[in-house]
Amino acid sequence: MLVVLSSLGLVGLIWISWNLTLDALWQPTDHKTISRILDTLDVGSGDLVYDLGCGDGRWLTRVVRDRGARAIGVEIDPFRVIISWLRVVFSRSFSRARVIWGNMYEIDLTGADVVILFLSEEANAKLAPKFDRELSEGSKIASFYHKLPGWDPVKKKTNDDGLEIYFYHKRE
Repeated sequence: MLVVLSSLGLVGLIWISWNLTLDALWQPTDHKTISRILDTLDVGSGDLVYDLGCGDGRWLTRVVRDRGARAIGVEIDPFRVIISWLRVVFSRSFSRARVIWGNMYEIDLTGADVVILFLSEEANAKLAPKFDRELSEGSKIASFYHKLPGWDPVKKKTNDDGLEIYFYHKRE
């Protein structure tokens, strides 16, 4: 029993330590906030929404269920990929949503209409040039907490918990 508990503790410690090296710690978004942001972004059934660092996949299922849009979540943490995938499957969103186990910096965002970010300031700084290169004119971005360097927000909202959310439109 002691060996099992010690092993579980070691695995947990390794997983937590590994997560601290990522560009953002996972923080789930409440459903009310998701709805408000989807309203602000005017997400519709023809849109393709990317959630970079999709965590547990709740954005993916809400985009499909509430808006009829297509959704792609990108997550590097294999444990969260499994959780996201299960959420998509059990919500019956699998025909319009998928989860990619991969590095968000290496995913081709060409064709994305909307991008959701809940990342660190450093991650946003790395992604800003990628958005310049890969997103089409009119693509929309919502970024929690941190601005995108070199981009001017078209709107800023403060959530109930004081969290600032910045909204952007890609311009040529």
